[in-house]
Amino acid sequence: MFTREITVQPSDVSCQGNLKLKNLLDYFQNTAGLAVENIEGTTTDLIARGYAWVLTRYDIEIISKLPALDEKFLITTFHDPSHGYNTLRVFDVKDLNGNSIAWAKSSWLLLDLANMRPVKAAAHLPEIQSRDAEEISPDFSEIKDDEEAAILKSVEFPVRFHDLDYNSHVNNANYFGWVFDECPVDLMKRELKSIYASFRSGAKFGEKVTLNYSSLDENKNIFSCRILREGVKKPCVNFILEWREEN
Repeated sequence: MFTREITVQPSDVSCQGNLKLKNLLDYFQNTAGLAVENIEGTTTDLIARGYAWVLTRYDIEIISKLPALDEKFLITTFHDPSHGYNTLRVFDVKDLNGNSIAWAKSSWLLLDLANMRPVKAAAHLPEIQSRDAEEISPDFSEIKDDEEAAILKSVEFPVRFHDLDYNSHVNNANYFGWVFDECPVDLMKRELKSIYASFRSGAKFGEKVTLNYSSLDENKNIFSCRILREGVKKPCVNFILEWREEN
Protein backbone atom coordinates (compact mmCIF):
# COMPACT_ATOMS: atom_id res chain seq x y z
CA MET A 1 0.00 0.00 0.00
CA PHE A 2 1.07 3.57 -0.66
CA THR A 3 0.09 6.30 1.83
CA ARG A 4 0.33 10.06 1.44
CA GLU A 5 -0.36 12.85 3.93
CA ILE A 6 -2.10 15.95 2.57
CA THR A 7 -2.93 19.37 4.01
CA VAL A 8 -6.09 21.08 2.74
CA GLN A 9 -5.13 24.30 0.94
CA PRO A 10 -7.29 27.44 0.47
CA SER A 11 -7.81 26.59 -3.22
CA ASP A 12 -9.21 23.18 -2.24
CA VAL A 13 -12.21 24.26 -0.19
CA SER A 14 -15.75 25.29 -1.06
CA CYS A 15 -17.64 28.28 0.32
CA GLN A 16 -18.73 25.93 3.11
CA GLY A 17 -15.10 25.57 4.23
CA ASN A 18 -14.57 21.88 3.41
CA LEU A 19 -12.57 20.07 0.76
CA LYS A 20 -14.37 19.99 -2.60
CA LEU A 21 -15.02 16.55 -4.04
CA LYS A 22 -13.38 17.49 -7.34
CA ASN A 23 -10.21 18.43 -5.49
CA LEU A 24 -10.30 15.17 -3.55
CA LEU A 25 -10.47 13.32 -6.88
CA ASP A 26 -7.50 15.33 -8.13
CA TYR A 27 -5.64 14.15 -5.02
CA PHE A 28 -6.67 10.57 -5.78
CA GLN A 29 -5.28 10.81 -9.30
CA ASN A 30 -2.06 12.48 -8.19
CA THR A 31 -1.59 9.97 -5.35
CA ALA A 32 -2.03 7.07 -7.78
CA GLY A 33 0.60 8.65 -10.02
CA LEU A 34 3.06 8.93 -7.13
CA ALA A 35 2.34 5.35 -6.09
CA VAL A 36 3.38 3.94 -9.49
CA GLU A 37 6.34 6.19 -10.30
CA ASN A 38 8.73 3.39 -9.33
CA ILE A 39 6.67 0.91 -11.37
CA GLU A 40 5.81 2.64 -14.65
CA GLY A 41 7.42 6.08 -14.30
CA THR A 42 5.64 9.42 -14.48
CA THR A 43 2.65 10.09 -16.73
CA THR A 44 5.06 11.58 -19.27
CA ASP A 45 7.20 8.43 -19.10
CA LEU A 46 4.17 6.20 -19.60
CA ILE A 47 2.99 8.17 -22.65
CA ALA A 48 6.51 8.03 -24.07
CA ARG A 49 6.28 4.25 -23.79
CA GLY A 50 3.08 4.42 -25.85
CA TYR A 51 0.43 3.93 -23.14
CA ALA A 52 -2.20 5.91 -21.23
CA TRP A 53 -4.72 5.07 -18.52
CA VAL A 54 -8.45 5.63 -19.10
CA LEU A 55 -11.03 5.61 -16.31
CA THR A 56 -14.18 3.49 -16.75
CA ARG A 57 -15.83 3.27 -13.32
CA TYR A 58 -15.84 5.06 -9.97
CA ASP A 59 -17.65 4.21 -6.73
CA ILE A 60 -17.19 6.85 -4.02
CA GLU A 61 -18.58 6.69 -0.49
CA ILE A 62 -18.46 9.78 1.75
CA ILE A 63 -18.39 8.46 5.31
CA SER A 64 -17.97 11.70 7.26
CA LYS A 65 -17.55 15.41 6.56
CA LEU A 66 -14.63 16.11 4.26
CA PRO A 67 -11.61 17.84 5.83
CA ALA A 68 -11.66 21.59 6.42
CA LEU A 69 -9.09 24.23 5.53
CA ASP A 70 -5.61 23.50 6.97
CA GLU A 71 -6.64 20.04 8.20
CA LYS A 72 -4.36 17.12 7.44
CA PHE A 73 -5.57 13.75 6.15
CA LEU A 74 -4.20 10.52 4.70
CA ILE A 75 -4.88 8.79 1.40
CA THR A 76 -3.91 5.12 1.14
CA THR A 77 -4.10 3.42 -2.25
CA PHE A 78 -3.43 0.01 -3.81
CA HIS A 79 -4.29 -1.68 -7.08
CA ASP A 80 -5.27 -5.05 -8.55
CA PRO A 81 -4.29 -5.75 -12.20
CA SER A 82 -5.72 -9.29 -12.24
CA HIS A 83 -9.11 -8.54 -13.88
CA GLY A 84 -8.38 -9.06 -17.56
CA TYR A 85 -8.20 -5.70 -19.28
CA ASN A 86 -9.37 -3.89 -16.11
CA THR A 87 -7.03 -2.68 -13.40
CA LEU A 88 -8.83 -1.80 -10.17
CA ARG A 89 -7.61 0.80 -7.68
CA VAL A 90 -8.88 1.60 -4.18
CA PHE A 91 -8.45 4.87 -2.26
CA ASP A 92 -9.00 4.97 1.51
CA VAL A 93 -9.20 8.41 3.16
CA LYS A 94 -8.71 8.81 6.92
CA ASP A 95 -7.85 11.57 9.37
CA LEU A 96 -4.62 11.44 11.36
CA ASN A 97 -6.42 9.57 14.17
CA GLY A 98 -7.43 6.78 11.83
CA ASN A 99 -11.09 7.77 11.48
CA SER A 100 -12.63 7.00 8.08
CA ILE A 101 -13.58 9.98 5.91
CA ALA A 102 -14.16 8.52 2.45
CA TRP A 103 -13.56 5.41 0.36
CA ALA A 104 -13.41 4.93 -3.38
CA LYS A 105 -12.92 2.15 -5.90
CA SER A 106 -12.06 2.80 -9.54
CA SER A 107 -11.53 0.75 -12.69
CA TRP A 108 -9.05 1.65 -15.43
CA LEU A 109 -8.08 0.47 -18.90
CA LEU A 110 -4.53 0.73 -20.23
CA LEU A 111 -4.65 2.01 -23.82
CA ASP A 112 -2.05 1.30 -26.47
CA LEU A 113 -1.82 4.77 -28.02
CA ALA A 114 -0.66 3.41 -31.38
CA ASN A 115 -4.06 1.84 -32.08
CA MET A 116 -6.16 3.24 -29.21
CA ARG A 117 -7.07 -0.25 -28.02
CA PRO A 118 -6.99 -1.59 -24.45
CA VAL A 119 -4.23 -3.99 -23.50
CA LYS A 120 -3.67 -6.10 -20.39
CA ALA A 121 -1.61 -4.10 -17.92
CA ALA A 122 0.00 -7.18 -16.40
CA ALA A 123 1.40 -8.14 -19.82
CA HIS A 124 2.59 -4.70 -20.93
CA LEU A 125 3.62 -3.31 -17.54
CA PRO A 126 4.71 -6.46 -15.67
CA GLU A 127 6.14 -4.38 -12.81
CA ILE A 128 2.58 -3.44 -11.83
CA GLN A 129 2.13 -6.82 -10.13
CA SER A 130 5.15 -6.39 -7.87
CA ARG A 131 4.32 -3.37 -5.69
CA ASP A 132 1.24 -2.11 -3.77
CA ALA A 133 -0.93 -4.83 -5.36
CA GLU A 134 -3.73 -6.45 -3.35
CA GLU A 135 -6.92 -8.30 -4.21
CA ILE A 136 -9.92 -6.04 -4.95
CA SER A 137 -13.49 -7.18 -5.58
CA PRO A 138 -14.59 -6.51 -9.18
CA ASP A 139 -18.15 -5.62 -8.13
CA PHE A 140 -19.34 -2.05 -8.68
CA SER A 141 -22.66 -0.39 -7.86
CA GLU A 142 -25.35 -0.70 -10.50
CA ILE A 143 -25.84 2.36 -12.69
CA LYS A 144 -28.92 2.22 -14.89
CA ASP A 145 -29.09 4.36 -18.01
CA ASP A 146 -32.71 5.39 -17.43
CA GLU A 147 -33.71 7.27 -20.56
CA GLU A 148 -37.35 7.39 -19.42
CA ALA A 149 -36.72 9.23 -16.14
CA ALA A 150 -38.27 12.71 -16.08
CA ILE A 151 -35.64 15.41 -16.52
CA LEU A 152 -35.70 17.97 -13.71
CA LYS A 153 -32.90 20.13 -15.05
CA SER A 154 -31.02 20.25 -18.35
CA VAL A 155 -27.94 22.37 -19.05
CA GLU A 156 -25.89 22.67 -22.26
CA PHE A 157 -22.42 24.17 -22.58
CA PRO A 158 -19.20 23.74 -24.63
CA VAL A 159 -16.15 21.83 -23.45
CA ARG A 160 -13.52 24.38 -22.52
CA PHE A 161 -9.80 24.19 -23.14
CA HIS A 162 -8.94 23.92 -19.45
CA ASP A 163 -11.32 20.98 -18.99
CA LEU A 164 -8.85 18.81 -20.91
CA ASP A 165 -6.09 16.59 -19.57
CA TYR A 166 -2.82 15.40 -21.06
CA ASN A 167 -4.70 13.04 -23.39
CA SER A 168 -6.76 15.96 -24.84
CA HIS A 169 -10.00 14.57 -23.38
CA VAL A 170 -11.96 16.00 -20.45
CA ASN A 171 -10.22 15.07 -17.21
CA ASN A 172 -12.33 12.67 -15.13
CA ALA A 173 -12.36 14.98 -12.11
CA ASN A 174 -13.81 17.78 -14.24
CA TYR A 175 -16.91 15.71 -15.01
CA PHE A 176 -17.55 15.60 -11.27
CA GLY A 177 -16.99 19.36 -11.15
CA TRP A 178 -19.63 19.85 -13.85
CA VAL A 179 -22.10 17.67 -11.98
CA PHE A 180 -21.73 19.78 -8.85
CA ASP A 181 -21.63 23.12 -10.65
CA GLU A 182 -25.03 22.38 -12.19
CA CYS A 183 -26.53 20.54 -9.23
CA PRO A 184 -29.77 22.06 -7.84
CA VAL A 185 -28.72 24.56 -5.17
CA ASP A 186 -30.97 23.09 -2.46
CA LEU A 187 -29.08 19.80 -2.72
CA MET A 188 -25.74 21.51 -2.19
CA LYS A 189 -26.89 22.48 1.30
CA ARG A 190 -26.99 18.79 2.17
CA GLU A 191 -24.20 16.26 2.63
CA LEU A 192 -23.36 13.86 -0.16
CA LYS A 193 -23.49 10.19 0.82
CA SER A 194 -22.24 8.50 -2.35
CA ILE A 195 -21.58 9.09 -6.03
CA TYR A 196 -21.12 6.43 -8.69
CA ALA A 197 -19.91 7.05 -12.23
CA SER A 198 -19.64 5.03 -15.42
CA PHE A 199 -17.46 6.44 -18.23
CA ARG A 200 -18.05 5.39 -21.84
CA SER A 201 -16.28 7.98 -23.97
CA GLY A 202 -14.35 11.20 -23.53
CA ALA A 203 -15.63 14.62 -24.53
CA LYS A 204 -13.23 16.84 -26.47
CA PHE A 205 -12.51 20.53 -26.78
CA GLY A 206 -15.23 22.51 -28.53
CA GLU A 207 -17.89 19.82 -28.32
CA LYS A 208 -21.22 20.72 -26.74
CA VAL A 209 -22.30 18.58 -23.82
CA THR A 210 -25.67 18.36 -22.09
CA LEU A 211 -26.22 17.48 -18.43
CA ASN A 212 -29.63 16.01 -17.64
CA TYR A 213 -30.65 15.67 -13.97
CA SER A 214 -33.41 13.28 -12.90
CA SER A 215 -34.74 12.22 -9.50
CA LEU A 216 -34.79 8.46 -8.90
CA ASP A 217 -36.77 8.28 -5.65
CA GLU A 218 -39.86 9.97 -4.24
CA ASN A 219 -37.92 11.47 -1.32
CA LYS A 220 -35.53 13.16 -3.76
CA ASN A 221 -32.41 11.80 -2.10
CA ILE A 222 -31.14 9.89 -5.14
CA PHE A 223 -30.49 11.53 -8.51
CA SER A 224 -29.03 10.56 -11.83
CA CYS A 225 -27.03 12.85 -14.08
CA ARG A 226 -26.51 11.83 -17.70
CA ILE A 227 -23.82 13.70 -19.65
CA LEU A 228 -24.31 13.56 -23.41
CA ARG A 229 -22.04 14.69 -26.23
CA GLU A 230 -23.65 16.52 -29.13
CA GLY A 231 -24.64 14.08 -31.88
CA VAL A 232 -24.00 10.98 -29.72
CA LYS A 233 -27.11 9.16 -28.52
CA LYS A 234 -25.66 7.29 -25.54
CA PRO A 235 -24.27 9.27 -22.57
CA CYS A 236 -20.52 9.60 -22.34
CA VAL A 237 -20.85 9.47 -18.53
CA ASN A 238 -23.62 8.33 -16.20
CA PHE A 239 -23.73 9.42 -12.55
CA ILE A 240 -25.82 8.31 -9.57
CA LEU A 241 -25.75 10.67 -6.57
CA GLU A 242 -27.24 9.93 -3.16
CA TRP A 243 -27.66 12.70 -0.58
CA ARG A 244 -28.16 12.33 3.14
CA GLU A 245 -31.53 13.22 4.62
CA GLU A 246 -31.99 16.86 5.58
CA ASN A 247 -31.31 17.58 9.26
